Amino acid sequence: MFAREQVEWIVHDIISTELVKQRHDTFAFFDTSEKLDIQKIPAEVLQQATKQVGLFFGFKPEPFSALSQLISQAHQAYQKNKFVYLSTSGSTGNPKQILYTQEMLEIEGKSVGRHFKNAKRLITLTPRQHLYGISFAVLFPFVYKTPTCALAALPVQPWESILQSGDVLAGFPLFWEYFLQAGNRFPPGVTAVTSTAPCPQGLFVRLQQAGAEHVVELYGATDTGGIGVREDESEPFQINDFWEISADHTQIRRKGIEGWVPFPDQVKFVAPRGIFPLKRMDRVVQVAGVNVSLDRVEKILQQHPAVKTCKIRLMRPEEGKRLKAFVVLNAQYTEQILPQLRSYLTGQLSSHEMPRAFTFGAALPTNSMGKDSDW
Repeated sequence: MFAREQVEWIVHDIISTELVKQRHDTFAFFDTSEKLDIQKIPAEVLQQATKQVGLFFGFKPEPFSALSQLISQAHQAYQKNKFVYLSTSGSTGNPKQILYTQEMLEIEGKSVGRHFKNAKRLITLTPRQHLYGISFAVLFPFVYKTPTCALAALPVQPWESILQSGDVLAGFPLFWEYFLQAGNRFPPGVTAVTSTAPCPQGLFVRLQQAGAEHVVELYGATDTGGIGVREDESEPFQINDFWEISADHTQIRRKGIEGWVPFPDQVKFVAPRGIFPLKRMDRVVQVAGVNVSLDRVEKILQQHPAVKTCKIRLMRPEEGKRLKAFVVLNAQYTEQILPQLRSYLTGQLSSHEMPRAFTFGAALPTNSMGKDSDW
């Protein structure tokens, strides 16, 4: 399924994603179009990217002097293994590697594609090491033979001249927010797709007001795969037909495959296969054997008058075994407020809930698709 060309796309997207982490302006998240030259890539970035390529394709990279050599290694590994490992975002802890066989990926492609099989052309903006990036850039055209192209997710491109009637433009919520802020409009007959993160309330309507003929939201997680789809934010997601649902409606499993997996969210069933996601299930972590609610710690920290917004997560193993905080301060405060924040939290939190490290910044850290990222 992954020809060398598709492997090359994925390797480039992995390296571009690592490069973006070194930049701090918002629009850098979208601009992954620059030509890659390993001679100009910082050694630590290239090292991390090479590690991610190895994890993705399930092999140990050998030394190389040109990207073509790394791409060849990755392609040979896929040809041998016929599987890839997709990495979760690690929103509350360390990312996990989830195995996807070629058969599982083909099922994902058919499931996504059946909603868009009449498309004249598909344009995808999602990085191709992500499940939906693979679905749109590789799986969908593989199954349905639809002309497909991948573009940098730059909101300021001349979209009205790029897009044509019959196009499907597959993006993600952060991109769509900037797309609309930039004043873009859709020509007639274009479908807008959003995935990878929850769709903010009202985004459907605003995309339609900008001229989108249809808006489609895909729901799922790297841990599970694509779970459901809907075309109206007031309607439930309809669970994809390759899933079986447990009797208590708390778990799902792929047909023909052993092993139940929990929904990534608390969900409300409104029909045999219709669901509304309510809230994430992964916001409780263990600190020294004690369950800690990240939502509770964030809520208490954010109640301090100095704090505009914040994010709490577990430290990485090399950092320690406690919580850490990222804090965006209100305009009149500086990092000198830290001792007061610590004193305030000491009176509100248990020792297990108390963050041991604080980082300050102008905005919460996010990855290339707007999801929470580490710091």
